Amino acid sequence: MRIDGCSDIEDPAPLAQQAAWQDVEPIAQDDGPSPICPIAYTDEYREMMGYLRAVMAAGEESARALALSGRVIQANPGHYTAWVYRKRLVEALASDIGAELDWVSALSAKHPKNYQLWHHREALVERLWPARAALALPEDQRLANPVLRRELQFVGSALDEDAKNFHAWSYRQWLVARYELWAQELAFVDTMISQDVRNNSAWNQRYFAVLRGRPATTQLDAALARAEVAYAVEHIQFAPNNDSPWAYVVGLLLRHAPAALHDELLPRIRALAADPGFAPAMSSTPFYWSALVDIHEQQARALPPAERAPLLDEARAICDRLATQVDITHNRYWRFRKTAVGAA
Repeated sequence: MRIDGCSDIEDPAPLAQQAAWQDVEPIAQDDGPSPICPIAYTDEYREMMGYLRAVMAAGEESARALALSGRVIQANPGHYTAWVYRKRLVEALASDIGAELDWVSALSAKHPKNYQLWHHREALVERLWPARAALALPEDQRLANPVLRRELQFVGSALDEDAKNFHAWSYRQWLVARYELWAQELAFVDTMISQDVRNNSAWNQRYFAVLRGRPATTQLDAALARAEVAYAVEHIQFAPNNDSPWAYVVGLLLRHAPAALHDELLPRIRALAADPGFAPAMSSTPFYWSALVDIHEQQARALPPAERAPLLDEARAICDRLATQVDITHNRYWRFRKTAVGAA
């Protein structure tokens, strides 16, 4: 199989017929004497793998081995062993990293959700411009560098094609964290959320950008927590039955600003629920009531044990409401959740 934009072996003839490979004895795949369910490889792929095993076993680091690894990867993009070998060859041969990135880009157009492809790209970018050197410069100068400009544009284009491509988002997280490109990330995420308020991947990226790679125990300052509550509630108003902003703000505050659940989020969502324009939508969405369960439970934790009962009872009553009226589909979950209230 050939991918447009990828060029590895110009001679289409079988490797056994090519002069460049006459010194190599291919190693056949050993499936044992009586394989139960042998894979129906094509003859071309079986031959390529035989030669790839041979050069790998010999520890060969050559241009022909690099080309062969590319041919195998084009035929089977998920072949992680071939990718590992190719990475080693690119480094050993001091290959043109720009050309290798072009090759990977062409391959990604056909296979945008291939794990190995994105991981290989990380290794190439790090080799092209090591983060240690990049971080010696201020962020605006890092962003102006053609290497990072290209990568941000590339992953942006991948997300334009599929705004929920997990692999592209993971690569973007690596790029932002590795080169500390935090200043621009919230603006990018805001654009993605504006395009699709239900894009849970973009909300996940906002969580990542707000924390800036800090430990899970990090506590947000009051001003930042307040700002994120305002941001989430603004988007809840747009679509109250959209799980994404609810999951984002409750999850963020539970872990990184628990006091803000009661001090900031509760009054805002109660005001929304009391607003005639939003009351029907708020009362019918399970996400509002679920948030109240989390808020009451967290508020109770902050009190002495003897004073917790009223809040925990309220949380359990809301679980009953969810189980019997608002979210009957998940009746069993809410009955379980009721038994867990106050247990932690």
